[in-house]
Formats: sequence, structure tokens, C-alpha cells
Amino acid sequence: MAAAQIPFDIPVREAFEAEDYLVAKSNQAAVDWVDRWPNWGEAHCAILYGTSGCGKTHLSHVWQYRSGAIRQAITKSHIIDYQDIPDCLILEDIDQILDTPHMQEKLFHIYNWQKEKGGYMMLTSRAHPKNWPSHLPDLKSRMLASMIIEIGVPDDELLAAVIIKQFMDRQIHVSAEVVNFLILRIERSFSAARHIVNQVDKLALSQKRKITIPLIRELFE
Repeated sequence: MAAAQIPFDIPVREAFEAEDYLVAKSNQAAVDWVDRWPNWGEAHCAILYGTSGCGKTHLSHVWQYRSGAIRQAITKSHIIDYQDIPDCLILEDIDQILDTPHMQEKLFHIYNWQKEKGGYMMLTSRAHPKNWPSHLPDLKSRMLASMIIEIGVPDDELLAAVIIKQFMDRQIHVSAEVVNFLILRIERSFSAARHIVNQVDKLALSQKRKITIPLIRELFE
């Protein structure tokens, strides 16, 4: 990607703990849905899904900041007191814990309880609900009837903006050539962008060198 293609005008959204959530085509639909809250109409459950590092957790923090939602974990040993379930609830990586009928029953009852009392839920998952383990047809039908939104893999422009912001947070200015060099060599995820910036910064400090392509090339070699 040519240097002139790197954008510096991607919208920035204030998020949880003063972080910035960068909005792009890959996450626009999910951002729009969060912005609509609490005007979700008949929907009381939103499911954000996408690959690891695509920004699901970050965006759930945005909704938490807006709604006052509480994050809870449901485990095999956890006894649920439905009276303690908050009006706005976040359950992360839900597809990773639905491997038994027992856990699916827990989610089924939480879903029904939230709907009955007029509460809201946000679930995050790596997979679309149609691909979740399913022993309970009633649970699957309810999940598929929820608002399901995919967060896509960040494109080059969004990764460039994330890398630039990560360096700016460290009060470091880097050239467009450095940014281009990095985005061509890292995994397409926010977590990978944050990790590489941290590694580059550490290397530059340890060697007391400016951040240049020759310096970064050492990391990949």
C-alpha cells in the first residue's frame, strides 16, 4: 500500500477507560447497533462475533460504558441467582463454554430471564450462533432470533490507524513507510497491532535507536 493511502481521518470514538475505538467498514454495523441502544426495539440480545482480536471485547466495553452493563462469567460450578442478574449483562466468548447441555441450559434460562424482565444482553463469540454446539433446539432458535452482527477482520487502513494511534499513545511519531512495512507483516488483528508496537518500542529503547525499517526488520528476522 502506498504511503499516500494511509488515512489519518478515521473517526475516533471515546470508549471505556478513555480508549479510542476506531470505526471502519469492518465494524460499522456493530458500532451503529451500539449507538442505537437503548432503542433496540424488540431485540434484547445482541451477539457480536468475529475472529480473535477483531475488537469484540473493546466494543462491548463501549456498550458497557453507555449502558452500565455488568460483565459476568457463567461456569459449570457457578450457581446462578437470577435476582442478581443486572438489567444489562455482558457474557464474553460464549461459544467457548457451551460444550455441555448443562451450560446451554444456563444460557437458555438467563436469556429467558432477561427477556421476561425487560433487560438486555450482549454476547461475544468467535463463531456465528448457527455454528455453536447445540443440544437445545429452543436455545438455538432464540440465539438465531437475536441481533447477530459480524465484526470483520481489520483492513489495511484500519490496521494502519491502530498502529499509528498505538505509537502516538507512546508519544512516538513514525513514518508512513514504517507503518506500511508493519501492516504487510502482521496478523490482521488489533491484538497483533498492539503487540508489534510494544515490541518495536521495547527494541528501540533497548538499543537507543530511532524506529526505522532496518530496526523493525530485526524483529522479523
